[in-house]
Amino acid sequence: MLAMEITVAFCSFLRRSSEAKAASSPQKPSSTSRLHPPRAQDSHGLRRIHPQGAAAAGGGKTGEVTKKVRKPKPWKHPQPITIGQLRQMRDEFWDTAPHYGGQKEIWDALRVAAESEVALAQTIVESAGVIVSNADLTLCYDERGAKYELPKYVLSEPTNLVQDS
Repeated sequence: MLAMEITVAFCSFLRRSSEAKAASSPQKPSSTSRLHPPRAQDSHGLRRIHPQGAAAAGGGKTGEVTKKVRKPKPWKHPQPITIGQLRQMRDEFWDTAPHYGGQKEIWDALRVAAESEVALAQTIVESAGVIVSNADLTLCYDERGAKYELPKYVLSEPTNLVQDS
């Protein structure tokens, strides 16, 4: 119970800090990358949400979680890997993910959610203002329309995981 209270407090802190950051400085367009193309602006210079983002995910309001989080379906890695190799792949992903765009606070919240049980993950994404497009968390958006794609290997273990030798 204490862990959940700490996590909820952490997520509230993340949301407040990202809102304060957004209010204090105008958002600069992110550099073009293969995962996160620049977002379009309307005639008033305001950023538009990605057309397949928040509104398309559930037709709802921005900032609303559109799907309930669930465990990913079982999957198989192209070749059997060890838990050590899986851990290394996950560490490399989380170390480089913020460089592809989006907010560091959202990436941090997604990491905590990916490493948590389903009920706690739901609370974390709701508290951080993450819009869940795919219920298994492989595709999410933030309230500004930035896209966050998570590979299955950071969300669950493959069916062909082998013991470290």
